[in-house]
Amino acid sequence: MLTNLLSLLDKNADLLWLAGVLLALAFRRNRYVLTLAAVGAALWGPSAHPGLVLASASLVFLSSVVAEPGLWSLRTFAFVGAAVVVLLLPEFAPEFLTSLDLLAVQPLTLALGYGSWLIAAGACWALLRWLYRAWPLDLYLAVSLVPAIVASSLHPPHSTRAWLGASCAAFAVAVLYGAYRMAFVDALTGLPNRRALDERLARSSGRIAVAMADVDHFKRFNDRYGHEAGDRVLRSVARELRRCRGGTAYRYGGEEFAIVFEGRQVERAGASLENVRAGVESVRVRLKRGGGKRAQAVRRGQHDGEVGVTISIGVAERDPERRTSSAVVDAADKALYRSKQRGRNRLTLAGAARGS
Repeated sequence: MLTNLLSLLDKNADLLWLAGVLLALAFRRNRYVLTLAAVGAALWGPSAHPGLVLASASLVFLSSVVAEPGLWSLRTFAFVGAAVVVLLLPEFAPEFLTSLDLLAVQPLTLALGYGSWLIAAGACWALLRWLYRAWPLDLYLAVSLVPAIVASSLHPPHSTRAWLGASCAAFAVAVLYGAYRMAFVDALTGLPNRRALDERLARSSGRIAVAMADVDHFKRFNDRYGHEAGDRVLRSVARELRRCRGGTAYRYGGEEFAIVFEGRQVERAGASLENVRAGVESVRVRLKRGGGKRAQAVRRGQHDGEVGVTISIGVAERDPERRTSSAVVDAADKALYRSKQRGRNRLTLAGAARGS
């Protein structure tokens, strides 16, 4: 099966490269454009010459470590121009390649080894940048370069062209998945966003319960400690909500979240939400001080100079008079409002549809 897949990638490597470039341009992934230009130089250039192998690998490495450039910047034009030179050099300057041979360029086996290490270094750099900045596009870049590392190895299983085609396909998938995350995942908390919640509710049927949760006095917290501390609070709350047993948490907007339970999980919604409420109450957020240490959420009592927050929750279940998902959400929102009226930091269950 792998052989058949590699054969298919070999035959369609050109189309996969073009698809990757067009998608990267459409979604303004400029560093992906540069990397694909370097991969294209390796894809169409002669792979039997040590100098060109090293040149292509060096371009892939450079495209992986540079900061995101502007599409029409001088740096982008210079980089794409270098890739074109590498690609056209054998046809328009064969005497230059001959001079490289006379200068005793490294043998092909060594060039392939160096090239593989160069691309691997670029992938590692992108991975480290992802660990430091937590920007998903860096992780996708590192993963997409793995087939290119195999392609530049000394004895790749199947043709070099097939693995370069796999790398191009990985870049195309990375761009599409990045676009999906932008549309359906909240960048701050990592939870599914309001659009994802709306789609989930639109296709839901049968038993369903929806909980609406709101961070208590969040505006006052932001005014006192600043928006950066507020962001840390939202991330801490999101981590606790993600642990809600049987439910799926969503960022509804601002400081408000939603948790959806379906099927048999509805029966445990109350107990799970009470555990989440208590979990949020026990979390303390360390305020960032002049020392520049990275702030993080820790348990109560471990450190001084920390603050805590609480959440109020309202939950409602679908019933014969509350048939639509929007009606369930509306009832949960009203129950949340009653939690706030009763003093906050509590869970309120919506009653029957007529009385809720």
